Amino acid sequence: MRVLVTGASGMVGGRLAVLLAVRHEVTAAVHASPAPAGLASVALDLASEDSIALALRGSRAEAVVHAAALADADRCERDPEAARLLNVRASERLAAACTESGVRLIALSTDLLLAGDRAWSDESVPPRPSLVYAHTKRAAEEAVLGASPTFAVARIALVVGRGFSPRATASEAALWSLREDRPLRLYTDQYRTPGDPESLADALDRILERRAAGLYQLGGGERVSRFEIGQRTARAFGLDAAAIEPITASAAPGAPRPADCSMDVAKARRDLGWEPRPLDVAIRESRPGRE
Repeated sequence: MRVLVTGASGMVGGRLAVLLAVRHEVTAAVHASPAPAGLASVALDLASEDSIALALRGSRAEAVVHAAALADADRCERDPEAARLLNVRASERLAAACTESGVRLIALSTDLLLAGDRAWSDESVPPRPSLVYAHTKRAAEEAVLGASPTFAVARIALVVGRGFSPRATASEAALWSLREDRPLRLYTDQYRTPGDPESLADALDRILERRAAGLYQLGGGERVSRFEIGQRTARAFGLDAAAIEPITASAAPGAPRPADCSMDVAKARRDLGWEPRPLDVAIRESRPGRE
């Protein structure tokens, strides 16, 4: 299948483009930074309807995986207009173009739009976003799913394992800090179900092949804090976990995150025959240093 991946110079999108290229004819859509080596690429400005149309025609896409986003939650708080334009308006434009062209669309979303007041939320739990970033991703979900009954949204969790680009996954951030002897302070009281790009690519491949539609939550199988991720990263690479300082989320700078964004992925297991990889396996694939 011919697949266009937006945001393919980013930490998640770049890695997904590489992984999906094993089974599909992938074109990496990029804006300013380079695409992964060895992949065909097209320039894409999601603020321009003409640019979107050219990218779809140039790639001859049969499906689009929309991974591009302004995903820095604190930056979104500082500049909500940029967050709205890059996360909501861009998704609306892309959804409209895919509808017009008969191209399937799978858009990535975030666990951070959950209220954070319960563990193991499934797709039936109504989102109650608090962050600007989460509000924009919720609006993007609605725009994509409302544009066509054939479209899908993949709501993903905190990312661990091997990423792409200078931006680190959660496990890479811990690993690089420990190896560079930089202070590392991690939350003990915020819970996620971290997943890795390999598991996510497998799920997306199944959505593509089975022509699945609607909302799927794609997290990992364990509910852990960032502090535990740091400890397990240290253990995986033989580093001193005592260097990690435990803190509460209230002591951290930036906009407060929801306390518990753990996601139940039973629907993906049932409908797609999918299983996330073990957390420790994903952590061990973290890049050892900045590339």
